[in-house]
Amino acid sequence: MDLPPMSVVVSVYQGDDADHFAASLKSIIDEQTHTPAEIIVVADGPLTAALNDVLDEWKNLEIIRFEDNRGAGAARAAGVEHASHEIVAFQDADDLSVPRRFEQQLTYFREHSELDALGGYIAEFEDDPDDPHATREVPTQSSKIARWAKIRSPLNQTTVMARRKSILEAGNYHADERMEDYALWARMLTAGMKLDNLPEVLAKVRAGSDEMAGRRGGLEYAREDVRLQREFYRMGFVSVPVALLNIAIRVPTRLVPNSVRSAVYGLFLRD
Repeated sequence: MDLPPMSVVVSVYQGDDADHFAASLKSIIDEQTHTPAEIIVVADGPLTAALNDVLDEWKNLEIIRFEDNRGAGAARAAGVEHASHEIVAFQDADDLSVPRRFEQQLTYFREHSELDALGGYIAEFEDDPDDPHATREVPTQSSKIARWAKIRSPLNQTTVMARRKSILEAGNYHADERMEDYALWARMLTAGMKLDNLPEVLAKVRAGSDEMAGRRGGLEYAREDVRLQREFYRMGFVSVPVALLNIAIRVPTRLVPNSVRSAVYGLFLRD
């Protein structure tokens, strides 16, 4: 199949599990129906010996090492800047891409020359990737995505494939944001760029319901919600009423106990 070459960016830090990281790399190197031309691993700070052993097992990886932990935004930004190819895909260090992910996404890009970024659904699992407990679906079609994005992030980050030029024109990922992916999609949409999703599961994500809820709660996330809505208003992405509504909904959810937040996610944000 005549598909263009592509780069993949994977960021890893010392808190990641080595076995999960190895499985993640395997899913994009050995198990894809279309093999990436370039795989860039950004080591976000010093890694454990076990994680470095995983890197040593794989050949032909482009490895960028940070001396200290700078966060996912900085790691992805460095990966984009380093990428050699026009199309760049992303994956988190403990997630798994389904075998036809890259083939499907590249085919869609080939058929839609106006497209800037493309994502898809994720299946969440605890122990067995073949036994997911939930699916996070996102809207398809650019017009629906533009509306959805004013309330929620319209793309699942670990499924995203995008044009490198488009990401850079939108300011790349920012290092100082907890929701750097959502902020990037908003800037791309504000600039008139086209985003879409495939209505299929493209990645399997290790996300026990309580674990996921715990990662998305707390005062710092609440503050980031407020900051992000203020930024969205300043850039003309949302109106004052929409920004205030988002804050009223999101901030209390960040501050409730994990069990309550998990129940909310299960009822309203997952299938």
